[in-house]
Amino acid sequence: MACSAMMSLDSRIATAGAPATRSDFAACVDRCVRALIDGPQSVALAAQTQLSRWLGDEAIALADGSPIDYALFDDAILSVQERVAPANGTSGLARLLRASREVAETIYAKHRLP
Repeated sequence: MACSAMMSLDSRIATAGAPATRSDFAACVDRCVRALIDGPQSVALAAQTQLSRWLGDEAIALADGSPIDYALFDDAILSVQERVAPANGTSGLARLLRASREVAETIYAKHRLP
């Protein structure tokens, strides 16, 4: 799915209250990581904002009733390399891992868990 289509999916979910699926959540994480690697930065910021919204609202759950919580985020961020193929071998993998770590650090810094 194209990035603009995914952005509209995120907007629809956020505004219409349609429940996100586990796949929607993982796609948002992936989009954020990809945008940190290749740009544009506005896509990374939009994806981080969506993730923060989902994680910040305890009333939001996935379509299957599972909570959108940090366990879900951790699963998605730790498995990003299974879904996002790094370019250029080892150097691409290093950029992917750096971007994943940056997304995780940013999300956790915004929410400062006890």
